[in-house]
Amino acid sequence: MSQTLSFDHADDWLTWLELQHPSHEIDMGLQRIRQVSKRLLRDEPIAKQVITVAGTNGKGSSVAFLTAILEEAGLSYASLTSPHFVRFNERIQLQGEPVDDMALCASFERVNRARYDLAGVATVLTYFEFNALLAFDLMQRADIDVAVLEIGLGGRLDAVNLIDADVAVVTSISVDHVDWLGDNVELIGREKAGIYRAHKPAIVGALDCPTSVAQYAQEINAQCMRNGVDFKVENNTWSNTQGLCIDLPETNLPPMNMAAVVQAISCLSFEIKAADIVLGLRKARLPGRFQRLEWQGKQLILDVAHNPQAAQNLAATLDKEVCEGNTIAVLAMLGDKDYQQVIKVLSASFTHWMLASSEGVRGLSSLELANQLATNGVASNCVIEHDTPLHAFTQAVTMASEQDRIVVFGSFVTVGAVLALIES
Repeated sequence: MSQTLSFDHADDWLTWLELQHPSHEIDMGLQRIRQVSKRLLRDEPIAKQVITVAGTNGKGSSVAFLTAILEEAGLSYASLTSPHFVRFNERIQLQGEPVDDMALCASFERVNRARYDLAGVATVLTYFEFNALLAFDLMQRADIDVAVLEIGLGGRLDAVNLIDADVAVVTSISVDHVDWLGDNVELIGREKAGIYRAHKPAIVGALDCPTSVAQYAQEINAQCMRNGVDFKVENNTWSNTQGLCIDLPETNLPPMNMAAVVQAISCLSFEIKAADIVLGLRKARLPGRFQRLEWQGKQLILDVAHNPQAAQNLAATLDKEVCEGNTIAVLAMLGDKDYQQVIKVLSASFTHWMLASSEGVRGLSSLELANQLATNGVASNCVIEHDTPLHAFTQAVTMASEQDRIVVFGSFVTVGAVLALIES
């Protein structure tokens, strides 16, 4: 391994990174990334202001809303999200566009060099720590107004939490990543509230957030701002205790996150007009969140829904819409997700199920998914098992009529495989 390691293609860097520390391996903590960051960033800010978003659900849509508003306001911005669907570059976006390979490769070289101390000893970084440092490096060099950072897992010990946020948002909290965060929402809430900073706006985004979230904000003397108390939405009108008032538009993304997003925007030092907020909310889009596409004359809906709360949102949205034909599920999930509850929630939402096995150490077989459907009363003649998500999807496309709708869901990997096929 060398300080001068260099590759011309991002895929080669990613292959090297996987060999150093596979992406499925999690080793939480901030000590390693802090050491490398000091050499890479030299304690300089990555942006004029930073918004950090944590939570079980709603992080992606919140980032999409925030960046769309910043775009309308004419500010320079960048975002960090994870995971990606098709290409790693999607994780780091500058002004709404994925970073290009040339810039990414140059950043890989800088981060790799920063791993080495004066004695030539390298700090071993996890995949996620490397990912975060690439984003921080690129954002700092772009000299942007606002950085929008999505926490990957948890909050307090997530690599992204190395950066002190000027405004921090915790969206909804539910049980997920049990092995790392526990099975108690109060404990999970406190862990995610670790992104809050003393004397800075700490936004509690969900009406039903565990009490531990606001409690932690108050303990560290953050400026705690609670949905339903310090800001609220009534009859599609958002208002806060500072006297601001905005009529919220119809949106293509889950509306439950808009209130916290508008409050976060109001906390920035930049002057952002109400009209820019409304237009940004209306224009915001996010791949893989009830994303509508047409392919080979068939209607598709792509949604990464992989936990019970997201499944409830998907079921409610499907139920609201009129479909003249059948609703066909294409489902593959990871074994460490609460697939039993996801299937229970959605068992009555589909007329046909195309199930697929997922690969890797976190994989889950289509047979196990089929058993869960049977447990929930779904007839076996409505269920077909497949080896891969793409096989399940192509079969769904073949059997569907123009009046039917195909819903691909269950994980980023499942949706990503279909998006890659469509893009190719």
